[in-house]
Amino acid sequence: MIKTILVPVGNAQGAEERLDLAVDLANKYDAHVTALYILTPMGDMVKSVSIEAYSGVSFAHFEKEQEEEAEALREKYEKKLKSSGVRYDWYQQTGDVLTQLNLHARAADLTILSQKGDDFDDILSVTHDFIIENGLPVIVIPSEGDNGNYKNVLIAWDNGKQSVKAVHDALPILQNADMVTVLTIAEDGKHRLPEADICKKLARHGVNAEALTEDTSMAIADRVLETAKNIDANLIVSGAWGHRRLREIIFGGVTKKLLSNQKHSVYLSH
Repeated sequence: MIKTILVPVGNAQGAEERLDLAVDLANKYDAHVTALYILTPMGDMVKSVSIEAYSGVSFAHFEKEQEEEAEALREKYEKKLKSSGVRYDWYQQTGDVLTQLNLHARAADLTILSQKGDDFDDILSVTHDFIIENGLPVIVIPSEGDNGNYKNVLIAWDNGKQSVKAVHDALPILQNADMVTVLTIAEDGKHRLPEADICKKLARHGVNAEALTEDTSMAIADRVLETAKNIDANLIVSGAWGHRRLREIIFGGVTKKLLSNQKHSVYLSH
């Protein structure tokens, strides 16, 4: 069940698109939206700059500007939330972005984040760490936004723990889809993955699912994205690979490419 949706907002690119999707999904699932605005402490903002460059007056001026901007954004986004008719809360917190995201996500069923692109520098540069540390479901959307119309869903299935958890967590979305394709990639020397078994499980949950096996003639991430394009998928469901100590390896590969593809939204849990 999706009953609480966390959406971090701010003045950076992508915030409005995240909020739009949160409203769409809240209306679809009769859910509550938690809008989170995170203020960065002044001390964190100037860590890379000599403290002598800042006076007490500068600190006070910066903090006042932050508060004024936060209030303006609250007014803007609350107007949209009120007009949409969804139930919502607004939280304004000061502190480390990753810490605040983790704290609030634990009281939500789904968090909406933005994909990272070449020219996309959002406050959510902590996305990768957040996904690994928190483990709870996220939808990571392209910078141009997403209307939440997940009628054709692709599951990147490898029978691993993360993949299993992602499919289980995504059941409310899968049950509302018209078609779900379970993609496995046949790798030489490895046991065939029981994609038929997961299709049977999904069918028992009322999900219209079919299996599709592809070869390894291209990189796994490329194969997943090509398949999503070929079947015109609205959403890719995938497990987030690996552990924090392998972060650079993990996000140099499949997961990183999925999280920056800018064509398809990606549902992940870890």
